[in-house]
Amino acid sequence: MKRAWAVLLCGCALGCEKRAPDPTSILQGPRYFIVGRSPTQTLDRNSQKLLPGFGVVVVEQWAAGDERIGRTSLGREVAMKALRPASPSRFAGVHLDEPRLDFGWVVKEGAPVFAEPGPARIVARKPHYARLPLQSLNGPQGYYRVTEGWMSDADLRVPHLSPRPPEVAEGEAWIDVDLLTQTLVAYRGDLPVFATLVATGVGADGTAFATPKGVHLIRAKLLAATMDNLEHTGVVPYSYEEVPFTQYIGRVALHGAFWHDQFGIPRSHGCINLSLPDAEWLFAFTKPALPDGEKEVSAKTGTVVRVR
Repeated sequence: MKRAWAVLLCGCALGCEKRAPDPTSILQGPRYFIVGRSPTQTLDRNSQKLLPGFGVVVVEQWAAGDERIGRTSLGREVAMKALRPASPSRFAGVHLDEPRLDFGWVVKEGAPVFAEPGPARIVARKPHYARLPLQSLNGPQGYYRVTEGWMSDADLRVPHLSPRPPEVAEGEAWIDVDLLTQTLVAYRGDLPVFATLVATGVGADGTAFATPKGVHLIRAKLLAATMDNLEHTGVVPYSYEEVPFTQYIGRVALHGAFWHDQFGIPRSHGCINLSLPDAEWLFAFTKPALPDGEKEVSAKTGTVVRVR
């Protein structure tokens, strides 16, 4: 399926995707690698410079003398010693048995629990991504009551219920993204069924690196898409092969991110980053459905994604 796209999506037009992976290989590893601390040059005939932090998907390896060479999903050949295995986040959201959002996630390691609201004696510390039940959603400003005491809202991300937008029919699936709390809640009609953390755009509202607010529709879904901004100058370069479970809602997309573990904190150039398990679940939750045997699908009227 070939298309021409005039707008950049997460820094890369859909047309820049060079190879779609075998769907049975998605998330099977080790396959994701990150370029290490030093730039490296690819060894293939189309020699390219790969910068630290670039992400590649190695689909084949072989010995060349004392070295190992890898071929990436885009056909690049690179010395494996220049790469390090990626460590995709193990974080995953929660499927809701009850239509309540009365919990929060810790977003830094060793977050303190205080005996009283405000600067006070520390009675406990909580690990990164711990999901804590909240005793009250109406504590003193800036604090939430947890089992052992009080926690600063700066250390917690708490999802909140949101009314169904008028564009969504009763019982229909839709997604709500809250930029303030960096959370995503999936609904069926008025019933929340899933909640998780995201990492959205770092830019101020209305700028190039912001996640656009408003009611959007999922227009295209790809099992994987290459994303980069290498055709631009004067910007920090990035390049990621086979970004998994990509769902475009205009110039940005919801997608898995294998290169960082900072969900709950703005991190992207506008896209809505998800952990790989969350991206996979949401890919199946939304419309249009991917036909059997296909690697991408598009539609004029997909699932509603509200960003606020």
